[in-house]
Amino acid sequence: MIYREFKPDILLRPYIDTYWAINGFAEKEEFHKILPDGCVDIIFSTSQDIQFGLMPFIPNIVGTMTTYSKGSYLKSVNITGVRFRPVGITAFLNTPIYEFTNQRINLNLAEMLFDESFYGELPMKRTIEEQILYFNTYLISKLAHINNIDNQIVHAVNLIQQTSGMLSLTEVANHSCLSTRQFERRFKNATGVSAKTFSKIIKFKHTISYLENNPDISLFLAAVDCGYYDQSHLIKDFKSLSGDYPSKFRL
Repeated sequence: MIYREFKPDILLRPYIDTYWAINGFAEKEEFHKILPDGCVDIIFSTSQDIQFGLMPFIPNIVGTMTTYSKGSYLKSVNITGVRFRPVGITAFLNTPIYEFTNQRINLNLAEMLFDESFYGELPMKRTIEEQILYFNTYLISKLAHINNIDNQIVHAVNLIQQTSGMLSLTEVANHSCLSTRQFERRFKNATGVSAKTFSKIIKFKHTISYLENNPDISLFLAAVDCGYYDQSHLIKDFKSLSGDYPSKFRL
């Protein structure tokens, strides 16, 4: 399988992290894991066949994940996705994002992000590049009517990401000028998960990168450097979020 990413138009970058596509042909069934990343995705099957449980050209929203999920590919695969930044999708949807957490939902059953004109044109876009250009053009056209996003929670998300999930949530709330109660409620509404869970996911992602770049370091030192209480807490989080031991992620 070939996985590629494409940067969104500069006007959309406050809301969208990346567009991505998976294409290829699997003669035998290929299994894979999808790890949580704190983001919400919208995914499409861009072929005429049902793939990965997706009806052709019908968008599915994949809510923020709090653990890994498993999937498989077989035969021809053509899937395109829009990965929103944390909080970013709230500019386009009014539904509280936690309603989608750990779920994949047909967007026809939720509040509509795409209208009939979008569906009519999408099947005519044969290449990935044409599809990405179409997504960009369509979503830019929506910017004049988007919702105001919660900039205090955007600031909180940025703090958690910049500190690799190691800054205490009390400090994050204080830096965001929010009481603890306001912070927790608004964070979950905007991201789909609690601030504690989001911070755990960001720390996990940072630790994967750390282990890949430091394959010879002990797990004890990795735990210390990545902000875990001890080695056992690191292992527990990895089992919870990925189903694997940290050693799986050493290059």
